Amino acid sequence: MPIFGGLVDLGIAFLLAAVFAEYLKFRNVAKKGFNWLILAGVFFLFAGTFPVATTLGGYLGTSVWNGLAQLFEVLGWLFALLGTLFIVYEAFIEK
Repeated sequence: MPIFGGLVDLGIAFLLAAVFAEYLKFRNVAKKGFNWLILAGVFFLFAGTFPVATTLGGYLGTSVWNGLAQLFEVLGWLFALLGTLFIVYEAFIEK
């Protein structure tokens, strides 16, 4: 059950993962990877705000507005993928 909305919840989950990693001192092991995950969380949060901000979408047009939302969603997913790969590499292979 989503609390706020799908992408907003996903962004909060990525940011909370970085917070818990910092709390458990695991972020020091893979600092670069968690920086990418934080960036992905910010992009997912921003992509989740597009359905709420309908006024600007009315000015730009629906197709442009949806395209921008999808762009931020795809970039967030790519940053999350990079962050996960960096964490796996730094935590398991490099150490």
